[in-house]
Amino acid sequence: MTDSNDLVLPEGINYECTGCGKCCGGWAIPMTQDDYERISEVDWGEKNDKFKNQNLFRELKDYEMANTPYSYAIKPGADNRCPFLVDNLCFIHSLNGPKFKPSICQLFPYSFNKTPTGTYATISFVSMGAINNSGKALLDQRDYLESKLGEFKQLYPDHEPNWSSITLATGVSLTWDEYMLLDEQLIGCMSDASKTFEDRFIAGSDLLIDEFNKKRERLGVKGNVSPALNWQDKQLIKALRKIYFPVKPLGKGEGDFNFYKFLAQVVLNGAFPVNIDLPGHAYSIEKLSKIPFPQEDPDISSLIYRYFFSRLFGKHYFGAGFGQLSVITGFHHLAILYALIKLQSKASSLQRGSATVSYLDVAAAVRQLEKRLGETSLDGMAAATFELLMFSPNRMRRILAFS
Repeated sequence: MTDSNDLVLPEGINYECTGCGKCCGGWAIPMTQDDYERISEVDWGEKNDKFKNQNLFRELKDYEMANTPYSYAIKPGADNRCPFLVDNLCFIHSLNGPKFKPSICQLFPYSFNKTPTGTYATISFVSMGAINNSGKALLDQRDYLESKLGEFKQLYPDHEPNWSSITLATGVSLTWDEYMLLDEQLIGCMSDASKTFEDRFIAGSDLLIDEFNKKRERLGVKGNVSPALNWQDKQLIKALRKIYFPVKPLGKGEGDFNFYKFLAQVVLNGAFPVNIDLPGHAYSIEKLSKIPFPQEDPDISSLIYRYFFSRLFGKHYFGAGFGQLSVITGFHHLAILYALIKLQSKASSLQRGSATVSYLDVAAAVRQLEKRLGETSLDGMAAATFELLMFSPNRMRRILAFS
């Protein structure tokens, strides 16, 4: 009998910090009041000339503090990285030890999701250690992860995800026990190395649609369809890319799926071409679709498998794990994210002058996507739009086939 507090660890996921410093950039590090008082009272200019006459911290704005334990942030440096990153190592850590760092840095890259059958531990693929599967298996780090879970509970004492209203699809309820039976089968689909990832997602979708049809007792909607994208498919790709792979830094609120902005992207922009934009370049998705994606590369396949397995295992794609989406829409969203990773990786390869996608192209796409997923949120209307646009298994199949 499992308890919601039992720590559940994934198989095949390793982690150890590689000391590359790549995690410490691209965002302002938030701090609790205790973090701020502990760290700001140090005269850092006396410790390193780099910090002399530097304003290292800022108070968070009200909307940034809302529903968080944080009140301050470390200001990024001119290179958009944490100023305390010295020679790719945390200066706070090296000088005062790991417990002196901001609480969120002490927890990173570990993630904990409490469910009725245990608290599922995963890691953020923003970390290069996660990308490269470096170090010991999480299964061999249980004592350490138990201590991290304790720190997580202290930082987020009110963390009680609501799993009471799980749906397979809009209006089709699902008990947790019913979900867990599907979960085991979905992970089995994703783990089937005899199939391409496209076919693994299709198998998972078929499984869910079969369950949907059993519950609704009506004709299924699965099957082979034309791979040609329609207008709405293209606009959905465009809308998701604007959120998950922004070319320019996003302003206030632009990182969330504001319903009206999202709907405008999908409905009103049909006259514009759908491109994958990178700094200084724009590549049409039609051009990118013709570039082969390396399906047989073992390192790329391992990375993609571990990333989506981690999302499935950690329950980070539906319900309380992501926007209260239904299981079918959440799973189809994952499949479309895989298509976006492929398109982004192909565009990155062209930008560097090659038509061959490399492991580094895919790693960069996964890291950027993971970061944006952690920063975005779905309001109720945006979640309803997701249900409307991503429930269709045929749309998912078209986008997978095209990418």
